[in-house]
Amino acid sequence: MRRLGIDVGGTFTDVVLLDDQSGEVWSTKVPTTPSDPAVGALNGLRTILEISGSQADAVGFVGHGTTIATNMIIEGKGARTGLITTRGFRDILEIRRAWRHDRADLYDLFFEAPPQLVPRYLRREVDERIRYDGAVERELDEAGLDACLDDLKAEGVEAIAVCLINSPVNDAHERAALEHIRRRINDAFVTGSIEVNPEIMEYERTCTTVVNAILGPRCGQYATTFTRNAREVGVRGDIYFMQSNGGLTPPEAVSERPVTLLESGPAGGVTATARLCERIGVSNAITGDMGGTSFDVSLIREHKPEIRNTTEIRSYTVRCPNIDIISIGAGGGSIAWIDEGGGVRIGPESAGADPGPACYGRGGTRPTVTDCNLVLGYVDPGSFLGGDFALDTEAAETAIRTHLAEPLGVSIEEAALTVRHVANALMAQAVRLVTVERGYDPRDFVYIPFGGAGPVHAVDLARELEIPTVVLPPMPGVFSAFGMLVADMVHDFQTSIVQNVDDVDLDMLNARIAELEEDAYRRMDQAGISRDLVTIERRADCQYLGQGETMQVAVPEGTIDAATVGEIAENFIVDHRRHWNFDITGRPVRIVNLRVRVVGRIGQFATVKPKPKNGGATRPVGRARIRLGADWADIPRYRREDLQAGERIEGPFVVEELSTRIVGYRGDALDVRDDGTITVTVGEA
Repeated sequence: MRRLGIDVGGTFTDVVLLDDQSGEVWSTKVPTTPSDPAVGALNGLRTILEISGSQADAVGFVGHGTTIATNMIIEGKGARTGLITTRGFRDILEIRRAWRHDRADLYDLFFEAPPQLVPRYLRREVDERIRYDGAVERELDEAGLDACLDDLKAEGVEAIAVCLINSPVNDAHERAALEHIRRRINDAFVTGSIEVNPEIMEYERTCTTVVNAILGPRCGQYATTFTRNAREVGVRGDIYFMQSNGGLTPPEAVSERPVTLLESGPAGGVTATARLCERIGVSNAITGDMGGTSFDVSLIREHKPEIRNTTEIRSYTVRCPNIDIISIGAGGGSIAWIDEGGGVRIGPESAGADPGPACYGRGGTRPTVTDCNLVLGYVDPGSFLGGDFALDTEAAETAIRTHLAEPLGVSIEEAALTVRHVANALMAQAVRLVTVERGYDPRDFVYIPFGGAGPVHAVDLARELEIPTVVLPPMPGVFSAFGMLVADMVHDFQTSIVQNVDDVDLDMLNARIAELEEDAYRRMDQAGISRDLVTIERRADCQYLGQGETMQVAVPEGTIDAATVGEIAENFIVDHRRHWNFDITGRPVRIVNLRVRVVGRIGQFATVKPKPKNGGATRPVGRARIRLGADWADIPRYRREDLQAGERIEGPFVVEELSTRIVGYRGDALDVRDDGTITVTVGEA
């Protein structure tokens, strides 16, 4: 059987094909088609079949990561959506959550809030009320609900979100409302908070449900179209989509809960890195995915990615388990510009796939990070994408001269070098956000770069942060697509309980956990995954009494007793102290939510082994002229495929492969490992 991974990025669509039996791997990149990403994905599928000489019916597995959900929210191009909520709570989306201390725009005097997810005239109220303790104060008014539906239908909504107050503690009214709406309406996407985010915190729950509704019709259509296209080409194997939590899900689940796709693209690379760390014995790593539009950084601890339950996109708060990824606008296609004070800035605007960087020769005229790396020699115009994609150095120089060098009064090379330094500084700051600001020392981690531009900046970034080791994974330029092959099926389930640990109802706690686990196993049974391949992870959201935010701690296996609850509380106190550098002595700890994650092992890691040692040193295939600081240098250039297991190369060096290259300096040392990775020991500056 052959396994296919497709990752649709902002500039390129990456494709990887793995033969399970021989271990042979093929990869390619094709331009992304922003107007219809499914076209680019289909082009990538056809291209990889041609390159590998494969028949489509030999593909027994397809994993697909996409940015369609993210782009839909950022661009405001989702479905026309109506909201039905409890009378008196119509404006919860407008009131929002109070500004927090960690908001990047807290002190922005010119901050403009994004438009409301649902305009006020499309929000409707229904008479009903569940009290905070689950008691029914006022029954659901079905006649009033019908009136709401008539109004929204007249407004031409394509999707309806239902979010009734206090439904996490008693979902009877919301469940009845959803059943009633679905009986009456069959031409609109309908979703409820109890299906998407059954947790307390009304604004976040409402926002998440509305985002799910906005994404529903288009994402469902995309999943259907991609699946149909693959079938028409001849693919007969199972098709899955990457979720934000790093796990795969079938197309029908995408149609129900598309909100789980918001971080679909970046999650693939982090998932692949976690599996790689497990195989090569690296416990803690920093991942850096530098593609065409952004630089995405994340942490791996004890072979697992950090998971968070809340994310923000365009200032909208969404509660859905996702890999903790920080993204900045510092990708290869990010545009460099000069601000009013004469400083060089990068991003967040990107040249994207169309027209792309100036050097692509597709009409782009503004300088990007890729253009600057090309002028400085860090990107080779003749070997980019294996030589199949010619780069125009003269166009890059023209863009840099016009928009940077002449306004700054410096040479083209100096302007390009400044852009590279700024890009490295921005990436270093992003790494500090997930390490130093959370109580971790980056020097205790290894750095694992991927994405087409990630390795190009890797050694500079590691030296800036004093990270001693860089590990270059196999096929780093398409590593996110590779992640689709190694990912497992993952689903998350949660419920709210809100109880102090001192007087928790143990019977209720164990019953709730059992219900979640039963739902989790049922989902795996439906997918046809054997119980032998299924694992369950249990966690609890905890907080000090009076706090608004929570922290996750592990819940041990087995029946929960008083000792187990005490262990949960102690773990929370330790984690809280490490993260915030203080605790609140004497303040009760309470459990707010229970979570169960179910993992079904379906992924397979492929080891791309290097050549065996033949007794002689690998000879360079040429030399690369690269600007190192104030001087130019001719550096030995190697092909990765020529390197031998166990070989060491002292810097300076350039090692290139199909879609990227890594540059080491004097004092650095490169080692080729038997497991297919390359390790660079970073010397002193």
